[in-house]
Amino acid sequence: MLFLSDPSADQLALGRRLVLLPYPSATSTFINMSPSPISVRLFAYAVALLLLSACGSTYPPRKFSLPQRLREASGLVIDQGRMLWHNDSGDGPYLYSTDMAGSLLKVDTLRAAAIDYEDICQDEAGRLYLGDFGNNRGLRQQQVIYRYDTVSERTDSIVFTYPGQDGRGIQYPGNYNCEAMVFLDGQLHLFTKDVLSGDRPFYIKHFRLPATPGNHEAKLVDSLYLPRRVITGATLDREKKELYLVAYNFRVLLGFIPSGAASLITISGYPGDEFFKGNIERRNISWAVPTQHEAVAIYDDRYLYIAAEATAIRRRAIARRIRR
Repeated sequence: MLFLSDPSADQLALGRRLVLLPYPSATSTFINMSPSPISVRLFAYAVALLLLSACGSTYPPRKFSLPQRLREASGLVIDQGRMLWHNDSGDGPYLYSTDMAGSLLKVDTLRAAAIDYEDICQDEAGRLYLGDFGNNRGLRQQQVIYRYDTVSERTDSIVFTYPGQDGRGIQYPGNYNCEAMVFLDGQLHLFTKDVLSGDRPFYIKHFRLPATPGNHEAKLVDSLYLPRRVITGATLDREKKELYLVAYNFRVLLGFIPSGAASLITISGYPGDEFFKGNIERRNISWAVPTQHEAVAIYDDRYLYIAAEATAIRRRAIARRIRR
């Protein structure tokens, strides 16, 4: 506060921002400027929030690029602070380990063939299951899931067929394509991928087979109508009983503009392993730009990580963290 040298003067300078006031007299009344208890608490709360922001999050990066070798990241498992990946078709029988920021740590080579790896999951013992069951044209007569023990580095084969599979083509019943798999109670659960083009019924079929080496025929459990979308990845929270499926659609607008959207489908409250009898919710996770998300894995109680393959414009695959 600025006081006049002459206490008797009252001056107000019009058009200026400075107001000149007289010295206070002995009888002047002062406003109590002491902060209230509520103001003090609010101020302390604001300071605490600022300090927390300054300290930074304990979570890994929300979004990051994957190494060049993982341009077609198709499957993901998160285990003990590491991300375990595999590529889509065209790569070898490789398992890539990265840290939680996408830096490559090591590459394991399985004693296995590699036609079209599409998804990966893990059992309670820590063994990994890599699904070589991509079948885009429906010409395969059998598929293989490789069980890999990361400690002993032993690889076992689970060979299977679908009922009625004959390899005549994707348009014939029994010749299914698949890109999504989870493990539950000694069984592997597969979710088929339909074809987006043509006059298709757009049903996901849920098959089950034992997670033991040998030859098996997958058993049909149920099916789910999913209009204009196809399933490209899956992950399961066995404790919370929540299944997550990644899906996408693709179409051409005005005859020449490519467009697409990716979705996360959450299924909960299902009885036993009959997933499609549970509560089903869907939300979009990308819009407009045609991006194919295939890898998905649970990080913790709040978040998932998903990954999208590289494109002609974006030269590397991208991983990002999203809310469950």
